Formats: sequence, C-alpha cells, structure tokens
Amino acid sequence: MASADRFSSKAEKYAKYRWGYAPEAIRYVLETAELSERSVVADIGSGTGILTKHFVDTAGEVHAVEPSPGMRRMAERDLAEHPSFHSIDGRSHATTLADRSVDLIIVGQAAHWFDAEPTRDEFLRILNPSGWLAILGYRGTDEDLNAAWKALRTEDNGCDVSDMSSPPLSFWFGHGGFDEHGFAHATRQSWEQFLGGICSASWAPDDDHPLYPRFERAARDFFDRFARDGRLVVSMETRVAVGHPQ
Repeated sequence: MASADRFSSKAEKYAKYRWGYAPEAIRYVLETAELSERSVVADIGSGTGILTKHFVDTAGEVHAVEPSPGMRRMAERDLAEHPSFHSIDGRSHATTLADRSVDLIIVGQAAHWFDAEPTRDEFLRILNPSGWLAILGYRGTDEDLNAAWKALRTEDNGCDVSDMSSPPLSFWFGHGGFDEHGFAHATRQSWEQFLGGICSASWAPDDDHPLYPRFERAARDFFDRFARDGRLVVSMETRVAVGHPQ
C-alpha cells in the first residue's frame, strides 16, 4: 500500500496525538542553517505539519510537500494563517519545486517511505549549491518499553510487521558529509494520548479492523504495566543529521 493511502484514515489522530521532536533539535537546525526571512525551506513528506510548524515563523517560504490529501488538509487547517506556508501535492521524488530554489530541505519521520534514488536526485536538483539537508527522527531510550513495544506490534494484534527501513544517512548526503547529534526529551501521556499516538502509526490497525479490539486490549495492558498515576512517561531521543548533500 502506498504511503499516501496508508495515512488516509490516520490524519486526524496524527495531527492530534503524534508526539513531536525535541525543541533543542529544532533550534539546532534553525541555527545551523542560519535561516532568515529570505530563506526557502522544503519539508518533504510533511504530513500534518508537525515539523513544518517550527519553520513558518522564521523562513520566508516553507513548502510542505505531502502526497496524502488527508494529511495535507490537517496541515492546511493548522498553518494556513502563516503567509510563508505553502501546501504542495507532491512526492519526495517529484516535488514540483524549481531547480536550485531551496535553502534547506527538512525530513522528519518519512525517509523510509521515499523512493531512494530518484528522491536523492530530486533533493540535489531543488537545493541551491550551498543548501542544507536536515533529517530528523526519534526513538525510545527505555529498553524495557522498547521490548514491550516490539511485543505489541504483531500480526496477531492486527499490526503490519513489514520492514520499513531506509538507506543509511550517508546515502542522502553523498560526498557532502554531515554532522549528527542526539537530543533527549520525554513525553507524558494519558491513556487517550497514548492510544491515539500509536494508532496514528502506519503499522497500527484502524478501529474497523477485525483485530482492533485485541490490539486495544494489548495496548491497554502495555499502558497499565508502565504508567504511574494515570500517565505514561516515554523517554526519547531525537536524532538530527545536518549537512550539504553532494
């Protein structure tokens, strides 16, 4: 199933419950790329605008490139009031942006959906010669939680367990090199927020899936096992790679 189709039923949950990136990671990208009101940013695989929203008040133009109509509508709902925001019906390898028109490309939790070779060609086409690429992702740092998370994501619970790996970071930067840093943060979630967040994942079953009740019971067991006073604290790390791709 194409990524645009996978997220058609998850856009509202994604916009409402999906956890974000460490604020320090966002600041690191803004400062490294030295963004100003003259800068042009392209958020590739922008989804509901979770990453886009951090750039619309600094850059002169922010192009949010997203193939899913449902995800784009959420971003447009939340960000349309910003003059710098531009919503684009496009894909990572077909952004519709002009040659050498972009100062910074940002990519959040989306690189594993990209058609790698043509996407890298597209990045090199739209970036200006001194342009930056920033790739952000996050992972849980509590190994007990990570093990329980893996046990939750099974076919028996209605989950998609197919591999969604992406090329190594060095592929995207080529001969340009990059710097990589990690920034610790945490989320503190109620049961509603926890369930909504995991249901926004592409691999999670929708609530009309025949195995969804089983999935929800397993999720509730997970939450009850690790939560304290009705809140689940998830320790995370946002990883950021920034460089000039060549």
